[in-house]
Amino acid sequence: MIESTTKSPKVPPRGPAGTLSKSGKWVILLGSAFGLGFWVRGDSTPRPSSQIVVEETDRETQFTCSMHPQVRLTDPEAKCPICFMDLIPAAPSGVESDSGRLALSEAARALARVETTPVARFFPTTEVRLYGKVTYDQTKVARITSYFSGRLDRLFVDFVGAPVRKGDHVADIFSPELLAAFEELRQAKLAVEKNRTASDLLRTTTTQTLVAAREKLRLFGLTPAQIETAEEGTMGEDRFTIFSPIGGLVTHLAALEGDYVETGSPIATVADLNRLWLEMEAYESQLPLLRWGQRVTFTVESHPGEVFEGRVSFIEPIVDDHTRTAAVRAAIDNRDGRLKPGMFATAVAETRVSVAGAMLSDELAGKWLSPMHPDSVYDEPGGCEVCGMDLVPAEELGVVGDPDSYAEPVVIPKSAVLVTGRRAVVYVRVPDSEDPLYEGREIVLGPKAGEFYVVREGLEEGEEVVTRGAFKIDSAMQIAAKPSMMMEGEVESKAARSPLPAEFRRSLEPLFAEYFALQEAMANDDLDTSLAARNRCRSALEAVKSEILVDEWLAAWRRAVARFRPNDEPPPDLEALRLEFESLSALILDVTRHFGPPDGEAAFEAYCPMAFDNRGAAWLQRRSQIENPYWGAQMLRCGEIRQEFSSPSIPPDSHDHD
Repeated sequence: MIESTTKSPKVPPRGPAGTLSKSGKWVILLGSAFGLGFWVRGDSTPRPSSQIVVEETDRETQFTCSMHPQVRLTDPEAKCPICFMDLIPAAPSGVESDSGRLALSEAARALARVETTPVARFFPTTEVRLYGKVTYDQTKVARITSYFSGRLDRLFVDFVGAPVRKGDHVADIFSPELLAAFEELRQAKLAVEKNRTASDLLRTTTTQTLVAAREKLRLFGLTPAQIETAEEGTMGEDRFTIFSPIGGLVTHLAALEGDYVETGSPIATVADLNRLWLEMEAYESQLPLLRWGQRVTFTVESHPGEVFEGRVSFIEPIVDDHTRTAAVRAAIDNRDGRLKPGMFATAVAETRVSVAGAMLSDELAGKWLSPMHPDSVYDEPGGCEVCGMDLVPAEELGVVGDPDSYAEPVVIPKSAVLVTGRRAVVYVRVPDSEDPLYEGREIVLGPKAGEFYVVREGLEEGEEVVTRGAFKIDSAMQIAAKPSMMMEGEVESKAARSPLPAEFRRSLEPLFAEYFALQEAMANDDLDTSLAARNRCRSALEAVKSEILVDEWLAAWRRAVARFRPNDEPPPDLEALRLEFESLSALILDVTRHFGPPDGEAAFEAYCPMAFDNRGAAWLQRRSQIENPYWGAQMLRCGEIRQEFSSPSIPPDSHDHD
């Protein structure tokens, strides 16, 4: 017979009249909860705390957490129950690894999804993305000026955009100075004819006077035929015609018919738009990937879906101290007239990459170039059509490369590279090992080319690098107390976007303030206040420190500014001002989406579907209640809030909603 000893349970203290005290009730409730829990589990044995995160198994492969090595689970898809990080293969028992190496069984490697790729040798291709603007070809622009003082009696090109051919008349000018020069020439001619029998000294003097009079007219811009006519005294008019030296379009008028111009005063500017320039800016990291003569493709917003082409004709030899960029120019054939100066463009330069950077192509082999204007390419020797210099072979200017002279570089996928601090490391599979064995290795990287890196030092062709699972291997090395290649900490690569300068953010604040003042004044139908705010807003836009932006920040700013179409003259009424306000709002909304609203403030994107004859228009405002600037008091609350922008410096829910 088994004896049992039963201890009397402790009776919770009671209050007055035999009732349980408040603390006693809590004891009973807690005891009941524990009892119910044990009854549900069917197990009254306390469980060690370590078993909360460790699953007992007989399998060979287990997975652990790099932050909590005590975790041991068999499911590779599970998360750490403590920190919810991805698990990594735990070093299996019985596997010995050398220092700096990690051994995994085939099963562990498969479960960890470790993949390797052989190191190869080939020329990778990459795309360099650039942003710029279409401009005039400065070698195809002529400013027509007056060579002498006079009055413009007739101006034939009297509007901007007038087409002009080479040799077309531009203006008729009446000049007493020119008439006096005609008379000097005529008298000099008569003196020569009268003094044919005079002394040698007198004949020489009169002849030199005649030559000087002819030269004076030549410097006045007269053609040989005009000088001959003036010399014979058969000029039928007292007005002189100015002709255009080139063909193109009139892009600027500096004088009007009836104006009196002085010597050297500009009259009109003519530009040949059959050939244009695309001016871009390249960052220091992009310069090694650009070469003269390189093909560039680009798109413009006015022709969506169409790709235009040009060739790099100039790379600035100096990097700007503030923007850290260098100017890059591409020559464009525009004989179809589809491109206009002033258009913003997004360009891509594709190139094959060697260890030294972009490879020079042999496309210009056998061609002839002008040393001063190398963007003009000729098939045969001769003179430059721009400056008249003798052409030289393209090979002498260093713009032709020999593809056979480049050695194929060592190339690995960029997914294999772990960048830590100033180092770049990879994990390499050790050959001829019984189980998969991996070791870390520091390498020296060359240029990045798309999805690949060129490797200068540290790897040989045929070696296998880990392209998937490298972080898991490195974490396993840390858990096993082995040297980790990532101990110096992971940092962003140089290719990552640079932080937005705080100075630029501050320079946006006046722009936002004046825009909100304009929007609120238009909602109140206050024309005078609106015009004053409009002028201040344009000044604030010009004062934005966009010159300190780089990378994608600069591209985002340029795209936003391109949406603004300001009027040259102040709008006469609110209707005209609202048309301009629509494009200004497009700029402000783009700025808000890319750079955020003003610091410490919220902003709301509003939309009115009835603005501009039901075409609809959007704007930005400070309050959540609609204040429609397109209708004013007529329909002040017409519209809807589409989006709320929260400043990163304030909590998103701290705004005061109306």
